[in-house]
Amino acid sequence: MKNLQETMKQLQKASESLSKLSLDQEHPWKALSQMNQILDTNFWDHLVNLTGHSAAQATSQASEVVPAVSKSKKKQKEKSPIIMHKSGVDPFPVTDIFQTEHLVIVCCELPGFARDSLEVTLTEQRTLELKGTIKKHEHSRSCIQQERSYGAFCRQIELPVSVSTKGMKAQYQDGLLELYIPRDGTPRERKTTFRANL
Repeated sequence: MKNLQETMKQLQKASESLSKLSLDQEHPWKALSQMNQILDTNFWDHLVNLTGHSAAQATSQASEVVPAVSKSKKKQKEKSPIIMHKSGVDPFPVTDIFQTEHLVIVCCELPGFARDSLEVTLTEQRTLELKGTIKKHEHSRSCIQQERSYGAFCRQIELPVSVSTKGMKAQYQDGLLELYIPRDGTPRERKTTFRANL
């Protein structure tokens, strides 16, 4: 909530600055230069943060393998994640969920994903939360067109059946993150968080 209030203050400040600009019809470039300074990277980061908070309540419908996911040994400093969306409705990352007799398989599109940033939390054996970071391109400062999203993401997924974190495995290849989670109807831990070694 504190981050949301800070974001709103920054956006209001930018709006006030824009309203104070004076536009000279013969020399509009000065005003454009000032607008460019006001609408800097911080402005757009705050706008994305605000969009993420407004859509944070959205959850998707219920959504075999290489390195195992290991329990987190130390608590990471918690940051307020940005929930990115490809449009006003679609959640990010785009996710497919498959169900076999013994597994629930969650497959997410994550090109440019920072492998060491993945954090997986399972709550009440049915709600999976994925957190991580999409790395900026090394030449992002000289970008002239941007359609891809970068930064932190957080996605909650309601699973179709109860699962267990015991034996959960993760794989990241060709821009796809796949989580293989064993089905389990036995009541277990309420909330478990893991950091994946991909």
